[in-house]
Amino acid sequence: MIRCLWITRQEPRAANAGDIIYSLGLIRAVAATGQVKLTVLTHQDRFEVAEIENVRFELPTFMPGKSFSCMLSSLPADAHRMGNATMRRRLSELLSSETFDRVVIDQAACSWALDQIPVDLPVIYIAHNHETAVRAEIAADGRGLTAPVYRFDAWKYGHLETRLCQRACGITAITPRDEAAFRAQFPAKRYVVLPPGYEGTIPDGPPPAITTATPRKVVLGGTFEWLAKRRNLEAFLNDAERHFPTAGIEFQVVGKADPEHFKDLALRHPWAKFDANVPSMAPFLQNARMGLIPEALGGGFKLKALDYIFRGLPLASIESALSGLPVSAGKGAIAAHSTAELAEKVTQSIDDLEFLNQQAHIALDRCRGAFRWEDRGQRLAELLCQP
Repeated sequence: MIRCLWITRQEPRAANAGDIIYSLGLIRAVAATGQVKLTVLTHQDRFEVAEIENVRFELPTFMPGKSFSCMLSSLPADAHRMGNATMRRRLSELLSSETFDRVVIDQAACSWALDQIPVDLPVIYIAHNHETAVRAEIAADGRGLTAPVYRFDAWKYGHLETRLCQRACGITAITPRDEAAFRAQFPAKRYVVLPPGYEGTIPDGPPPAITTATPRKVVLGGTFEWLAKRRNLEAFLNDAERHFPTAGIEFQVVGKADPEHFKDLALRHPWAKFDANVPSMAPFLQNARMGLIPEALGGGFKLKALDYIFRGLPLASIESALSGLPVSAGKGAIAAHSTAELAEKVTQSIDDLEFLNQQAHIALDRCRGAFRWEDRGQRLAELLCQP
């Protein structure tokens, strides 16, 4: 059994956001193989959590808030906060008192640790995005007085991720699209594509039928705290406003969000419904005709797509957001190149029940056996155990 030091941003056992759910899934899955023993260095959260066999958590401090000092750092703001003095001190203690065979850097922002890792200790990069491209894309969409700040932070992210990829002997990507982008820059590295697994119920039979009794409702679930997520939502709302109210389509937005932000959106878009920080999205995904993914900005794999598909909801998505899913336009999904086109296609399809049921069936059949955490754990263990 090899020993790995796994550095991630926040206590993953209290998983309440897509990136943390992904980290927890990988940690559980690779530990369950019995081939790897993990020490996870991360920030505390405020929840009671269960122990995981073959995993020890080091939680020296809570994550600091943002401060002006982030602007003065050579690191991106997230990495500067995560690599605070307490975390650096504990990392130094672990490296000097224990022997590790590998170090896993989970997310580019955790590259604050690079300068402390001995040069002869192999590093594996768990990428959640191709951050260089994603951060530049978000910065290019910037507006107002904060735009230069985001551009500068994006430049720092690109520099940091390049250093990490140059140092890493292996890189995992969450989608084939990200893997291709990394491989184009760093062709000599070892790569594994690891889309998320799914921990919810996967039905054995067909999805529930969509009928005329099914409310003409479209649901968007997710986490809306990151700037890119908020911009994607606002762009779709602006485009859907031209179609949904006059077509009588109900639009429900639900998930982790600042309640004040949702209140502001509700005032600007009274035809839509917004529910922040609900205990479960499951009730909101029932009795709807489509699940929506309007994310043109942000990259990554969309975990909510699996929630939609395995609950029998037809998927309506920006085409680039389908990377990592075994579906495509007309073959398990309604796909569009822009939020404006997506809003129009949803409106055109909302009453085509035969088409909606067909897409739901195709997506469920293609995804049913494709998202098992056990498979991800075995593939990651093989990468970690390679000499």
